[in-house]
Amino acid sequence: MENNIINLINKKIIFLTFFIVFFLLTSKSLYSKYIVNLVGEWEGINKSYSTEKGYRTWKKKITIFEQNERIFKGNFKYADGERNFLGTIRQNNRNFYWVSPESKGYIHGEILNNNTIEVCYTEAYKGAAVGCSILKRIKK
Repeated sequence: MENNIINLINKKIIFLTFFIVFFLLTSKSLYSKYIVNLVGEWEGINKSYSTEKGYRTWKKKITIFEQNERIFKGNFKYADGERNFLGTIRQNNRNFYWVSPESKGYIHGEILNNNTIEVCYTEAYKGAAVGCSILKRIKK
């Protein structure tokens, strides 16, 4: 009798463990298929420093006008003009990167929520520069 009770408890523990593992694997798989949508207009204040221009604070506005799964394209306007860029969202749906054909640096970004992103620029060598801004999606 005691042996039957122990066997029953062991079976329940094995079943519960299997169920928990299955649930965790399945839920992560479903979550990773969702891709955040970055299309829209974003704006905020950029704070930067460069060896050529020193400290600066300026309004930054970007537009992401196309997205195909994790790849996106857009442009941004700033004090010195306008630049096109292309980027990619990482599998974790939190981090992204973009580059511009007209620029030597890189943008590393983080999705803070559906309507807020942080973008940080880094450029090395001559004319080294760094800067970050929090951008909010402009609702239309």
